[in-house]
Amino acid sequence: MKKLFLLSLLLVGTLSSVAQDKSKPKIKDIDRDINVLLDSLSKVYKKKVFSIMKITKNDTIKTYISYEKDNKLTYELISSKRIN
Repeated sequence: MKKLFLLSLLLVGTLSSVAQDKSKPKIKDIDRDINVLLDSLSKVYKKKVFSIMKITKNDTIKTYISYEKDNKLTYELISSKRIN
């Protein structure tokens, strides 16, 4: 009786561990991607870039970066495109 109990306990334990899916779904780490992008822009513009802003107005997309200058947040236009 003890052998049957131990055998069934081992069998249930083995089946339950195999049945569990141990792989986690891959979640895109958006914070890591944003930090990489901001660090890259900081190297290109030689300023500590804090944010990127895109504004669409009158069929034009303007892209700005924000950085610190004299302890104030400053915006600089880096690109402007017309939408057809």
